[in-house]
Amino acid sequence: MGYRLHGAPDSANIVIHMILEQLQADYELVWVDRSSKQHRSEAFRQTLNPQGLIPVLQDGELTIFETAAIALYLADKHQQLAPAFTDVPRRAGFTQWLFYLSNTLHADLRVQFYPHRHVSDSDAIPALLEQTRQRVVGHLSLIEDHLAKQDGDWFMGDELSILDFYLAALCRWAMIYPRGESLSADQLTNMDCLGRLLAKMQALTSVQSVMPEHKISMPCFITPEPPDLPAEQVSAS
Repeated sequence: MGYRLHGAPDSANIVIHMILEQLQADYELVWVDRSSKQHRSEAFRQTLNPQGLIPVLQDGELTIFETAAIALYLADKHQQLAPAFTDVPRRAGFTQWLFYLSNTLHADLRVQFYPHRHVSDSDAIPALLEQTRQRVVGHLSLIEDHLAKQDGDWFMGDELSILDFYLAALCRWAMIYPRGESLSADQLTNMDCLGRLLAKMQALTSVQSVMPEHKISMPCFITPEPPDLPAEQVSAS
């Protein structure tokens, strides 16, 4: 029996979708209807994720939520796309950056996507968005400095990992959401190392194969565009 991945177009599940393709895993993609808030339903919360969020991965009787947790589970189960447990120093460095992407960059992007959830006064939203954009640029600059020190173009140097899939998706969203108030593409692609990583990512067969299912056109990471779908069916719209 293969995996079942629950998600919606251009949502965080796209990270897991790309990883599953890279692993050449057997999986079924189960679309969640965001327009009807299916993921917020009692049935979804009771059986898949009590937070009412996507993605969710089912592996037989095991159900996992949280993007980073799912990605790490897949990497460890398939023994690909992550340093081995026995390589303790490299594994520690890998894990700290996975937590950074999830707890810092992705967390701030969620503020950028949904500022109305973080303030009670709508007049405060422009200032919140500007501060958050500056924080996101700072996070990406820190990652750029890390990439510049690597012997290779990937996050971990010369080895592709789940970090690259996660980072590429986060960069994509930073440049398109919220629509009209996102970072400009120049703010990211002018970072040379990050630009090379994004170019290599969108050239991967595993990446190109999943984009049509999300109604995403190429280039998907360099000067990206929103998916060709109604806004209510897409995250952060």
